Amino acid sequence: MADALRELLGGTTHRKVHTSDCRHCLLLQSLHEGGVPAPTIHAICERMWLNRVQRKQILYTEGNGATHLYALRSGRVKLVRVDSSGRAHVAALLGSGDLFGIEAIFDSAYSTGAEALTDCELCLCSADQIKDLMEQVPRVASDLARYLHQQLSLARDQQVVASAPSAQAKLAGYLLQQLPEGADASCTRVARDLTLRDLGGILGISAETVCRALADLRTRGIIETDATGIRVLDAEALRELTAR
Repeated sequence: MADALRELLGGTTHRKVHTSDCRHCLLLQSLHEGGVPAPTIHAICERMWLNRVQRKQILYTEGNGATHLYALRSGRVKLVRVDSSGRAHVAALLGSGDLFGIEAIFDSAYSTGAEALTDCELCLCSADQIKDLMEQVPRVASDLARYLHQQLSLARDQQVVASAPSAQAKLAGYLLQQLPEGADASCTRVARDLTLRDLGGILGISAETVCRALADLRTRGIIETDATGIRVLDAEALRELTAR
């Protein structure tokens, strides 16, 4: 873990965040929409460092000391949990605007691992800096707690998808969650940056069952697939599957 963190912090792209970096930052938009006041956002951001990491880079592993809070500016990250048999399962998928490594605020160790699914741009802040900020400005803790509650609600939505009765309904729910907000037009593309095993771990089914569900949706003309992604041809049909 120490080597991975040194690599993450020691690269040439590691630098202090500047206001110009944040002009179009989805994290700031997410915090603002989550009701976090501007002074709190500014106080957090001025303690963060901007980094760029490559696809498949391990950010931290489950059980290691929670040393940093992460903010995903662009790209996608998966959180991974290892079960008692040693099998890794995807616990959550994160996109631009998400915070993770939350344990750095409230706990001593990470409850999951984190790996970059794509090339990512992220900011990070040390646990010491965050805790010092909360001591100086007590309302920061309540602001962050309110925001984290919203993120937990989104995580519960992912769990609802996994509880659907059929593999096709699980897959349909996942695809709908990945579509851009308000996307009703046909031919909307969902990036295929997960392996079948990862996707099965999210949905609670095997990789083979995921493959069969994809084939079924293709046969029905609801989706098309290629090496780079899944093309949704009929979002309404996906919604009908999730409603059954």
